Amino acid sequence: MSDSGDTLKLRIDLAAALERCSGDIELLSQVVSETLEKAKNEQIPKIKTALEGGDAKEIHFHAHSIKGASATTGFDCLSKAAKGLDDLVKGGTCEGAQPLLQAMESELESCIEYWRRHEECMANGLERCGEDKELFQQISKEMAEDIMPSQLESIEAALAEGDAENVAQFAMQLTEAAETIRGAALCDCVKPLSEAAESGDLSGAKPMIELIRLEIEHMGAFWAAVEDPDE
Repeated sequence: MSDSGDTLKLRIDLAAALERCSGDIELLSQVVSETLEKAKNEQIPKIKTALEGGDAKEIHFHAHSIKGASATTGFDCLSKAAKGLDDLVKGGTCEGAQPLLQAMESELESCIEYWRRHEECMANGLERCGEDKELFQQISKEMAEDIMPSQLESIEAALAEGDAENVAQFAMQLTEAAETIRGAALCDCVKPLSEAAESGDLSGAKPMIELIRLEIEHMGAFWAAVEDPDE
């Protein structure tokens, strides 16, 4: 995922998936990893073989499975792509299935890359806290629920005044906060705003702010759903 647009287009809701796992991050990691690996290494190859043989029933079975499993784990974009293929073949035809399969594969690869970055960031954040899970979760919750929303408010106030210098300064502080808890997706969202502010051109800042707001809300929901280590 090269930019914030790619990140948001993925439509991934890990907070909802985490709630289904009762706030257990380790369980979420296991379930998501298994779901994506199964789709890539087992189900997609079987769909390709079935498509070559014109077996709509077999394609329906695996596409339907991917649709349900990816929705459960929060990967709504993959679920939607799988639904497109599933809706076609459950009528008994394979005609037109190839582009839908390609679209589903593309979404799957994007989801796998998103998840790889998420896991890497979580591991790095935990390492920075000396492998102290309680400390990492405490810091992350405070950052996501309190500090970063406050920083966004500062950015919006500076933007309202047309103060590009302060927008750049507050955007840098928000990036540093995101990096502290390894929020790669948020860093991706803030980067275009930082570049615009540094150039002095804030004309396209509003949609950038909305992307940042959505990602902060997503991070806040995710960390709010995490179970407390003592419970």
